[in-house]
Amino acid sequence: MDRLDDILSEIKSLEKRYSKYLKEKERVRKRQQDVHFTPKDREILIESFVIANIVENLISKAISKLV
Repeated sequence: MDRLDDILSEIKSLEKRYSKYLKEKERVRKRQQDVHFTPKDREILIESFVIANIVENLISKAISKLV
């Protein structure tokens, strides 16, 4: 009976480890999804940089004309 209890406790231990392993893999997968942009996200990011650069240039020109 002790042998059966040992096997049962080992199975429970392995289940816990496997569960932790799965949770960690899921966290890594979600983190990777957060890092990688979709094509639409990339397009929006590029457009926002272009717009910000244009606005910065306009402000720089306006300030240089005032000075």
